This record gives sequence, structure tokens and C-alpha cells, in this order.
Amino acid sequence: MMKYPRSYLEEINQRLKVSDIVGSVVKLTKRGKEFVGLSPFTNEKTPSFTVNDEKGFYHCFSSGEHGGIFDFLVKIEKLTFGDAVRKLAAKAGMQEYKFSQTNIEQEKKIKKSEKLFQLFFNYCYKNLFTEENKNHLDYLTNRSLKKTTIDFFQIGFCDDSNKASDHFLKLGYSQQELIETGLFYLNEQRKTLVARFKNRIIFPIKNLFGEFIGCGGRTVLSSVTAKYINSPETIFFKKGNNLYNFNNAKNENKNQDYLLIVEGYMDVVSLYNHDIKNVCASLGTAITDNQINLAWRNFKNIIICFDGDSSGFAAAYRAAEKLIRISKPNHTVSFMIMPQGLDPDDYVNKFGKDGFDQLINRKKDITEFVFEYSARQLKNHSPSSLAELEKKLMDTADTIEDPIIKKYYRNFFKNKIFENLIKKNKNKQSKFQIASTFDLNRLEMSELEIKEFSLCQLLIKFPEFSAKHIEKISEINLNLELTKNIKSKIIDVLIGNQHFNLNQINEYLASQKIKNIDLFFKFSTTNTLMEDVDFATFVNLVDDYEIQLERIRKYKKIEELENTFSSNMNEQALNELISLKNSNNL
Repeated sequence: MMKYPRSYLEEINQRLKVSDIVGSVVKLTKRGKEFVGLSPFTNEKTPSFTVNDEKGFYHCFSSGEHGGIFDFLVKIEKLTFGDAVRKLAAKAGMQEYKFSQTNIEQEKKIKKSEKLFQLFFNYCYKNLFTEENKNHLDYLTNRSLKKTTIDFFQIGFCDDSNKASDHFLKLGYSQQELIETGLFYLNEQRKTLVARFKNRIIFPIKNLFGEFIGCGGRTVLSSVTAKYINSPETIFFKKGNNLYNFNNAKNENKNQDYLLIVEGYMDVVSLYNHDIKNVCASLGTAITDNQINLAWRNFKNIIICFDGDSSGFAAAYRAAEKLIRISKPNHTVSFMIMPQGLDPDDYVNKFGKDGFDQLINRKKDITEFVFEYSARQLKNHSPSSLAELEKKLMDTADTIEDPIIKKYYRNFFKNKIFENLIKKNKNKQSKFQIASTFDLNRLEMSELEIKEFSLCQLLIKFPEFSAKHIEKISEINLNLELTKNIKSKIIDVLIGNQHFNLNQINEYLASQKIKNIDLFFKFSTTNTLMEDVDFATFVNLVDDYEIQLERIRKYKKIEELENTFSSNMNEQALNELISLKNSNNL
């Protein structure tokens, strides 16, 4: 007897709720996370029959019957399993699965490919620990990855194309079978088989059931243009239908009520390495409806994490504008924006799990984020501009499929326009005062201004640490006249009285009539810093700011020299330009 592919059955499960199928036979009442009703298997007067949509099963305490939607139809309607599948597939709007010769051959290919994936990833895992590939293992250990984390994700290294392809051809696999996995491709000019992930650290990808379906690869060579590459779309690897590490993360719903979706493989691995296990990645593609619906099956709350630069904000908005359409009651999508210049991998390695948890607490619900991003596009508060904003937000709300959600989101946007824009504008509050906690106003500042303002804010917030580190701080070069003056005054204060607190320093700075000091104070009120920092972390932060500032200055100098060289090709400018570009700090 032919078996239905697990992916086909799971697709039906994804589209149908147990309560909808059971509810056509049993009168169900919502009770907490579950539904209850009288057992269809016994003649009872007190309800002992429960349905749990989140876990995808029913259970009858009076008879012991237990199962999912297919079991229910088989037992209640006396259908064969095949008839139950066909009936539910039709209800889910899916085509009937035909056990044609093509289907049979395809299933055989999938099974054979799964075995090949296992052999390939085991081969690459062993490669990672050889002496000749030590620099790739060092890259991972320098990211603080534990051996147990590397083992858990089965991270490996794929060597050059000849070694890898020859190895598997000798095992009896044909060129075509190797190509169909997406792990290899044919070089048309040379007619040779090439390992797609050659000279890359590899991250095996599994589907919902823990079966290998593809791979991601990262180079550690700066000369290679594409830092990450992914498996191509194949019969078993559909990027938009899967999430990296979801097969593990879904089990964390017992410990956490949210799932974190990040962009990169190393982000997932590093967060897991720091005991943040309810995390997965979007496989290098824009987040899709299918991915969110897959996540919602196990977690009611989804947090999507983007980088904190202008392109990250824009990408987050595009995702929010698209995903708001599938909003539904009792399920959320929120957005978490990383500090500028850092990704989750960098951040969790610098500030640990506690620091990352603080960022998560600053997440924004999808409606808040859409409003705040859209409001930032306002050029002024004229009636025509506000009308244009309202139309844009109403058009966005009108894409929502659920009519009740649509109604409340429309009202939410209208209220936000009135409370945050019209009402506050009447009180003549500045645009800076209505900034969101995502610090979107910071995008109007240069990177140099943000870094120097942030460094000064750090020195003021932790004066006792600044006093201990005063000699190093005095040596840091700043470019802006405002921040130079602020740093100088901070040093003066702390040398004279090392017991000044944050408020006293701010009062002192305000009394010194420093030009444009109000800009710094406004920045400080909207720029959130970590609360719990020890002295070692403080020193690391100061050092990191110094390195970033030096890098910014060098890039600025390179830009100036390139402009000079383009208009006046002198040897001195050329030599200085080459020297800067060869700097190890760039």
C-alpha cells in the first residue's frame, strides 16, 4: 500500500483546525486554550472530550480515544484513511494526491536524497575538525561557539569541488543524483561536477520533521563577494515554506510564548549557544505568509528581528506592510530592531543573554511599527499631509483579511494620528518629541554623530566607571565640537569630584552654556542604554566606540582621497589611499 508523503499530510494539518473538523460533529465550548464537549465515543452527560488546536489533537478521557483530524474521520465516519485524506484535502482547498508513477519516482528520489544529505553533512562535519581546515573551526570558536552547539547544528566544512564530488561518486551516486540535491552543479564549460558549497562552512537545513532538505554556506574569505549562499529550490526545498531550526525551536513553546525570527544562520546558532533556543531564520528570503502561519501553529507571538540601519528599517516596514494582511485574533507579529551596526550574532556575543533579552523587551507590535514608520515620512503637519498619511494607513488596514481585525486596526491608526500628530502638534511639540522608541530620528543623524553622542551618553550614565577609566577616556579623539566640549567638561567634573551622579553631571553641563547642548539632551532622552553594566562591559563598550570612530574617520579620509585622486592624480594621494585601504582595521 502506497503511503502519502508526510509533507502532503502536514500541509492539510496546517490548513485545517482540529476544532473545525470535530466541531461539525461535536458541540464545542471554548475553555482556556482548549475546547470541551460531550464525547462522540461514549454516552456521557458531563463533558470529558477536549480539543487542542495548538497541539493538533483531540482526547477523550471517558474512552481513551486520542488523535488528529484524520483519525477523527476514520473513527466517526468509518472512512478508510485514504478517503479521510481525500475529504480533508478537498476541504483544505488542495488537489487530490495522485499515486502516479511520477509521484512514486519522486518519493524514491526524496528518500535517496535524504540518505545522501546525511552522508554529505557527516562528511563535512568530519572535515571541519581536520588540521588543514583549522582556520574555519577557529572562526566558529572565536565566535564563542561551544563544541556541543557545533554538534547540535551539525555544522561542517565543504572542501574543494574535486574532493567532495569524487568522494560521493565513488559511493555509487550518479552525477544527476548529486545535482538534484542542490549540493552540486555541473560546470557547463568544463563538464565537471562542482560542490556548490566548496570552501564554505555549511549549515544543514531540516524541515519540520527533522529531515534534511538543504544547506546554507558561509565563506570566511574577505575576497569572496557572496558571504552566504543557499541551496537552490528543489522538489523538497522550498525556502518560503520552511524556517531554519524550526524543527527544534517549535518544541520551545513549552518554555516561551514567542518565536524569534532572525535573518542569518550564525544569528540562530549564536543565540542558541547563549541559551536562546526559541529562534529560527528565514532562509535568506523575505518572510512569507507560509512561514508566519507555520510559526503561529506553535507560537502565538512572533518577533521578527532586523538590522538597525536604514535598509533594515525599510526591510522591516516592507515585511510589516505585507504581513499585516494575515493578522488574526490572539496572534501577534512584532518587530525588534537591532542597534545600528550590529546583528544578533554580534550583539549576543558582546552583551550576553541578559543584554539580548533587554532588546526583546523593546519590541514593537506590527501596528505600532507601521504607524511610526509611516508617520516619519511626514514632511509637515498640514491637513493635506495628514490626509495623505491617513489614506496610506487606511489602505494598509484594508488589506487585512479578517474583518474584525481590520475594523480595530483602522480605528487604532485613526486614534494614533489624532493623539500623536494632531493633538501634539497643536501643543507645538517638536517632531523630536514624538519619536518612537525605535529611534527613527537617529536616521537623520550621521553615523559619526550617533557614535560620538552615544559615547558621551555612556560616560555620563556610568560616572563611577568613567572616573576609574579617566586616563583612557581623555585620550579618545572626537571630531564634533559639541562632543569634544561635553567630554572635556565630564573629565573636569570627575577629576574634581568622582562622586557626581548622572543628574548632577547633566545639571552641570546645562549650566555651562555649551553650544547646541540641547541637541545632545534630546538625543539622550530617546536613545535607550542598557541598565545593568559592570566595569568590564563598560570598558569594552568604550573601546568598541573608539574602534568604530577610528574606522569612520578612515573611511571619510579614503573618500576625500578618492575625490582628490580623481581630480588630481598625484602619487602622494595614491600612496596614502593604498595605505589606508590596506589597514587591518578596515
